[in-house]
Amino acid sequence: MKHFKKDRNFRGRGPRRDDRGPRPPHDRGPRREGGEEPSALEGEGPARPSNAETRWVGGFDAVREALERAPNDARALWIEHELKHDAISQIVRLAKDLNVPVQYMGRPELDRAVKGGKHQGVALKAVYDPAETFGEWLAGLDDARKKGQVVVALDQIQDPHNLGAITRSALQLGARCVVIPERRSAPVTAAVIQSSAGAALKIPVHRVVNLAQTLARCKEAGFWVYGADASGKPAWDAVLNTPCVLVVGSEGYGMRPLVRASCDELLSVPQVAHGVGSLNASCAATALLYEIARQKAKTS
Repeated sequence: MKHFKKDRNFRGRGPRRDDRGPRPPHDRGPRREGGEEPSALEGEGPARPSNAETRWVGGFDAVREALERAPNDARALWIEHELKHDAISQIVRLAKDLNVPVQYMGRPELDRAVKGGKHQGVALKAVYDPAETFGEWLAGLDDARKKGQVVVALDQIQDPHNLGAITRSALQLGARCVVIPERRSAPVTAAVIQSSAGAALKIPVHRVVNLAQTLARCKEAGFWVYGADASGKPAWDAVLNTPCVLVVGSEGYGMRPLVRASCDELLSVPQVAHGVGSLNASCAATALLYEIARQKAKTS
């Protein structure tokens, strides 16, 4: 289950481009003393540190999905003592077939494991150690693989239900991955996995140190960057090019100034005049991802 990426070495800077038309890769980048040109992915030490961390997954569907997709990551399955359900018996059978230890615990122990999230009486302890960071993936793209790529970047989304809903829409509407800042963002927890209907286990969620710098590096690689903003151009009237990054700001404050300034164009979702205010982050992201997918389908 190798989907939660923590990219501590992705710190590149790159100039903005305001020209229209295809965005070619830049041939310039940061230099070391003495003029030596570093690679796009070099970190600050001889090797990237391990990103391994433990996470609890709760709920019938999420646990079964985790066991089927990444059995080697599973460390222990907890079942609520004396709870009877057909789904639980199927999960226990699957865990035993995979030699995953099964323990029967009281409900308070499961509640604490998933930190108050819904677990339906079943929780799986898993270890994640991703092999690829977002920077590594981006630098490894050639022109053919860049074609049509869509990335979703979230600027300090702190509600786990919003993160789950956006992750679900990103997967369903063809995005390659989700990028979140390392600080002041909801991590991928059991609540996020549940609200995403398991999508957070299927689409990579990368953490980066500096989102504005990450967007600059995406632009260097030839990606267009679009920001969701109520004051932006109606998405129906915009020509949305790919590869692209869709940036969605936080629930209460939108995008931070540096992140906003990194966008090539701001997009809004057309709404009726007699509505009740702007859409929340997850609804806006879904609408804009749909429009990107629609335009991409027309030109492919």
